[in-house]
Amino acid sequence: MRPFAGNPVSSDLSDPCAQKFHHIRILLQFIAIFDHSFQPDNEMLAVNFSQRDKQMKTLTIPKYFNDLCQRSMSTFWEIARIMIPIMIVMRVADRYGAIDWISPVLRPVMGLLNLPPEAAIVCLSSILTGLYGAIATLPILIGHDLTAAQVTSICAIMLIAHAIPVEQAIVRRAGGSFWGTTFLRLFAAFLAAFLIDLTSKATGFLDHRQSLEHFSEFARVDADNVEWAMSCFKGMLLLFAILTGLLIMMDVFNRFGVTAMINRLFAPVMCLSGLDRSVTSIITAGILLGLAYGGGLIIAQGNDPAISPCAKYYALCWLSLCHGLIEDVALMVAIGGDFWVLFAGRIVLTLVLVRALMLWHRLRPKKHLAPTV
Repeated sequence: MRPFAGNPVSSDLSDPCAQKFHHIRILLQFIAIFDHSFQPDNEMLAVNFSQRDKQMKTLTIPKYFNDLCQRSMSTFWEIARIMIPIMIVMRVADRYGAIDWISPVLRPVMGLLNLPPEAAIVCLSSILTGLYGAIATLPILIGHDLTAAQVTSICAIMLIAHAIPVEQAIVRRAGGSFWGTTFLRLFAAFLAAFLIDLTSKATGFLDHRQSLEHFSEFARVDADNVEWAMSCFKGMLLLFAILTGLLIMMDVFNRFGVTAMINRLFAPVMCLSGLDRSVTSIITAGILLGLAYGGGLIIAQGNDPAISPCAKYYALCWLSLCHGLIEDVALMVAIGGDFWVLFAGRIVLTLVLVRALMLWHRLRPKKHLAPTV
């Protein structure tokens, strides 16, 4: 792979334009790792990026909405390709009694978390396909007398343990253990649900009723095939509106510096985490933008001698547990989860578990985690 010769836009990374170029350049290097035929042209990138940056500065309202529609449709199409097949499978499974057969098998696990057996279908869908695949299965919980704590528990499992095959493959490529980080995510997800239920029972926190009737629009289980198809269509329109709202929210955050402010707010958390300074900026990016972005940066900088195997390991553990903290949490809050539990609680749980891992490895050191000299 041909390395980049330098940054033709600006050598000063304090300049926002130069920062954006630097991040794009790293991501292109990340792509080149997997596609050796891809050879990014630094000068062409600089010209295209400068033009794009100039366009964004002079973006008019009509142009913005045109760009927003294109991004919304592109994102919605990718999500629909996941959700629609799963909704059809769930419809067939419900018609032929598969859900009634699977639910009792998983009843003991769900019973430990004070969740209905059908919640296992949602959790499995999240683990295997991702958040939107799990959302497609939520209508099976309609009719259950759920509390806000139970809904928040389900959301917590979805947030921490989703798209495991895809995301942990990225972690493995970045230098982490696929099975080790998978176990960590599953353990953390079910621990979070257990702690939410325990706290609710002990204090009455979130013990009020929380309806999921608003998800009846996604796929009414009691309808005939035509009504079911219409309810699916209405639900997908609702999802498109939610996605568009999330994109607008992220644009507003970026435009008015909210994302940068959140970055600064995370500085004390990074200090408490005990993580090496060489990875804190990468972790912050991953926390806000997602595991793929943070993992990609670690892959792209994998040969950097400043990042030790130990620092990389703990960084990937952190990102496995806590990433996509804005968009994913906003989506779970729209479902009915409690914001502070899903936002602050997830950060605290990640901090405690990563610190516990550090203590465990300090007591039982492993050679591959030894810091480089």
